Amino acid sequence: MLERLGTDPAGCRDRALLLLGFAGALRRSELVGLDVTDISGGTDGLTVRLRHSKSDQEGAGRTVGIPFGLNPATCPIRPVDRQGHVGPSRLSGQAVRSC
Repeated sequence: MLERLGTDPAGCRDRALLLLGFAGALRRSELVGLDVTDISGGTDGLTVRLRHSKSDQEGAGRTVGIPFGLNPATCPIRPVDRQGHVGPSRLSGQAVRSC
């Protein structure tokens, strides 16, 4: 399914939603409720802070870890450079500095 998605912004968005949702076992409502500030990177992958969930009736929130994938084509954590190109590995410090 991922191979059929384009490399245009919509295809990249759809790929990110599918991979992040699958890797984190996230519901659609949890995915669309994320803000950029809810996601942080680390040496093992991403940490995603869910502020609301269907199973969290008290609204306490929870944190979900998203590890790096073994296959670059299906890794849910992929860099996007300043031109919008999605790469197979993390962004370098140089790439972030030049943005």
